[in-house]
Amino acid sequence: MQEQPNRRLRVLLAKLGMDTHTVGITIIGHALREAGMEVIFTGLKQTPEMVAAAAIQEDVDVVGISTLSAGHTRSLPKLARLLREQGAGDKLLLAGGVIPQEDQPLLEEAGVHKIFTMGADTRDIVRYLEEWWAQKQAAEAA
Repeated sequence: MQEQPNRRLRVLLAKLGMDTHTVGITIIGHALREAGMEVIFTGLKQTPEMVAAAAIQEDVDVVGISTLSAGHTRSLPKLARLLREQGAGDKLLLAGGVIPQEDQPLLEEAGVHKIFTMGADTRDIVRYLEEWWAQKQAAEAA
């Protein structure tokens, strides 16, 4: 499939495991939509397998995971691995929520590209995605 110039950035947002806190991910989803991005929310109680399958099926550019339930050291590395194994390792994988600083290097080594901890300004998230998207489109055009 050939990329369409100036197409909207497609973002998949998901909650892994038994985490049912939705305030943060809802606010981020609204901010991304207001910035002109297409946002797909998979819903609650997703497994890494379900999120990887949805990311591929929906042909998204970004996968964003919100976690507050301390399962991130198991589920995020597994999701990153599944995306790579299924040919979707080019998708930008982001995480946010309650992620202790000491866990962040493990997640980054596993393939999480950026971590936004609880309280991150939505403008910073939007700016990060816009800059990443512009760089990706410029590289594809070259």
